[in-house]
Amino acid sequence: MRRILLILLSIGALALSAEIRKELQQLESRYQKGDVAILAEHLPALKASNDEERAFISYYGAVIKKDKADALALFSRAGERYAKTLYGQMALLEAAKIQLLDRNYPEAGTLLRQINTPELPQRMYWLAVMAYGMDDYSGAVANSENYLRLSPKGDFAENALHLISDVYIEQKKYSSAEQALERVTKLKKYDRQYYLYRLGYTLEKRDKLSDAIAAYREAYELDKYSQVAYQVEEQIFALRSRRPSMDLSFLYPYTLLEIDLSDSLQVSISAGTQDTTPSVFVEAFKIDANLPTKILAKPNTGFYLQSGRFSVESNARRLVNSIREMRIPAVYYEETHQGKQTWVVLAGPFTDKEESGKAKDLLARSEINSFIVQY
Repeated sequence: MRRILLILLSIGALALSAEIRKELQQLESRYQKGDVAILAEHLPALKASNDEERAFISYYGAVIKKDKADALALFSRAGERYAKTLYGQMALLEAAKIQLLDRNYPEAGTLLRQINTPELPQRMYWLAVMAYGMDDYSGAVANSENYLRLSPKGDFAENALHLISDVYIEQKKYSSAEQALERVTKLKKYDRQYYLYRLGYTLEKRDKLSDAIAAYREAYELDKYSQVAYQVEEQIFALRSRRPSMDLSFLYPYTLLEIDLSDSLQVSISAGTQDTTPSVFVEAFKIDANLPTKILAKPNTGFYLQSGRFSVESNARRLVNSIREMRIPAVYYEETHQGKQTWVVLAGPFTDKEESGKAKDLLARSEINSFIVQY
């Protein structure tokens, strides 16, 4: 029986590996090397001589569509008409991925289950993604493991292991999540920064805060301007409520100013009050009622307190509003580095180092960590 099954699989694989003529192979090769315009230029003139070539033309006709709905319709049609061809099966996979992006899980499942060629083991990974989206955690793990068994060095091996880890985190099985992450490090190539970020998150869930911070720090310092670094930064700022004394200096590329707080600060927060913004001190700030929440660029001069850098603008705006509620001036600005955007929150401006230090202390009393910067 096993031998018969292997023969049937071999026949199926041969059927789906039908030759396409050299002209189409060259066209595909140029597209895969980055010549995107080549498809739009040559596809309309192509004449197919068999179903595999017809599926090829239909598949790449869908690929070049800019409208998602048009692409979905063409992929679905190609998959339906040419289901016994490799490109027809590839079209089914792409249609399923579009449905998954729109969280249309039943539709995606129907498409994925029509794919039966061993040349597309990645269908198992996308079945895992679908299961995870439907909170079917056992299905997510099983399909991820099936993909890893069929394609242990495949393009989605790292993603599959992270998905398994995420499942275990959702189930509060943090030790199992760490084991899945350890398997990531066994891959020949993997995204170490993202691995460290997820490891830090898992350690944080296990209340291993010192180890979590160490993992976050290593992740951040690998590339301070990546999207993962911004996620790490936001996670660390959320974590500081559990560890107020944690050292955040590695988040900031500025040279920190040495501040010698004067005794006047102690007078301004004298005994008998728990108010974090005592009136004696607030009067020292020059608050401009017309100061915009967002400024156009980083300031050129002055003393400020950098209080956060966010990958989501609304988070920066929220922190600015929180600082202003303390009667401390604050703004944020947008910064772009290597095409990646962040939003930086600054408290200030202040007149000198002494005033900056007093404001820094007040922010710390509200668990807002900051560092003095001078432009």
